[in-house]
Formats: sequence, structure tokens, C-alpha cells
Amino acid sequence: MNKKERSKETPTSKGVGVPTESVGKKPPLITVENLKKSFRVGKNKVRALRGVDLKIEKGDFLLIYGPSGCGKTTLLNIIAGLDTPTAGRLFYRDLDLFTLDEDSRGIFRSKRMGIVHQLSNWVRSLNTIENVALPLIIEGKKESEAIKHAKSIMSDLKIGDLAHQLPTQLSGGQQQKAEIARALVSKPQIILADEPTGDLDTSSADEIMGLLDYLNKQLGRTIVLVTHNPNYASMGTRKIEMQDGVITKSTCNTNE
Repeated sequence: MNKKERSKETPTSKGVGVPTESVGKKPPLITVENLKKSFRVGKNKVRALRGVDLKIEKGDFLLIYGPSGCGKTTLLNIIAGLDTPTAGRLFYRDLDLFTLDEDSRGIFRSKRMGIVHQLSNWVRSLNTIENVALPLIIEGKKESEAIKHAKSIMSDLKIGDLAHQLPTQLSGGQQQKAEIARALVSKPQIILADEPTGDLDTSSADEIMGLLDYLNKQLGRTIVLVTHNPNYASMGTRKIEMQDGVITKSTCNTNE
């Protein structure tokens, strides 16, 4: 597979620029270059992303913050390789992700990323531990080994006692913990979370955010989290704010 030569300079998005790499310096874990995404709704053209530049380093806990419709979920889906940009490029280290075909992107995603959705998609005929183990089984692991690893992850997240319940029998907070366990089961470098607290009460939401903070600070996971909740805007190591498909502000959080 060919790796396209990376540009030395990238455009800025409303003043938020991407600095040039130093010679010999390892590239960021994720680099977004002038990313654009347009689609049509009826006769209307929607410009969801209008030229986004962004660098995410290993160990970052990046919050993508903004109102509904600002483009933050579209950006997260493109970072995950679930959606394709209209223009621009996305690199994981030196790999230009969209030089891969859809199947190859899926394999890359399954090995490098864990995705936490706002609403979990469960296989209703399987209990919770079987759902958590499912990504490993799909990868070809023996079911017994996959279940053993899922049990360990669930125990670490203090939900081991929920293993044999159906996911639909769990509370919203418990389901999100199980969703995080499923995201972690393949030992990904990166966790991508799309509004993981959106449907939770305040107590459960705080618990989920605390868990993600632990995964970042104590276990070194790189986390990219989309939220519109101002209560969490000061969490993480960095925050970008989006409006109308562009990054309008970038902030480093120092309250660690």
C-alpha cells in the first residue's frame, strides 16, 4: 500500500493552525489536514466540515465541544474511518487512512480503535459478557479466550457482576460501562466516544467521565470525545470548540 507524501504546511481553520513537523520528529498519532465534508439533503448542499486542521498526540484526552450540527460527530466519524471526507487527508502516524479501501479501514479500526456510542448496539440474544467479547470472536479468537479476556475487563471496570445479565436489563450507566468494556476488549490505542453521557443522569454521566479520565491518565489511552455538555468542557488535556463546520478555538487544559 502506498503512503502519500505529507504536506509540510497545512491551512488553518479560523486561526487554528497545524504547526510544521520538526525534521526527524515522530509524527502525531493523528493528523487532520484541511478536512472537508459536504452532502446533500434534498436540493440543499450541507457543508458539515469546512476545512478542519487538527493534531492529536499519543496520550491526549481531546474534547470536541460545540452545539448540535456544528460538525463534531462528522469529524469523529471520519477520524474513525466510518465516513469519508469530500476533501482533505487524515493520517495515523505516516499512514494516509483514506488510501485504504473500506475493508482495510475496517481491519485497521478494529485493531487500533475502540468506539463508544451514545446509544449502544447490542446483540439481544447474547448476555453482557458475550457482547463485550464479540469483537474478539469476530477477529477469530477462541470463544473461551475471548470470554476470559472480557471477564477481566469487566472486572477492572467493576461490572463483573453484570456479566450474565442481558444488556437491555442494565441501567443506562451500566450499559455505558459495558460499552466501554467492549471498546477496550481489543486493547486499542485510541478510544473514540460520541456523546457517551448524552442520555445519562448527572451522577451516571459523572461516573462515565471519571472512568474515561482514569483510562487516559492511568492507562495511557488516547481519547477523543465529542460532547455538547459545558459541565465537561474543562476535562481532558485539550479542548477544541467547533461552530458551523470549523474549529473556532483550541485550549490546553492545565487542571490535571
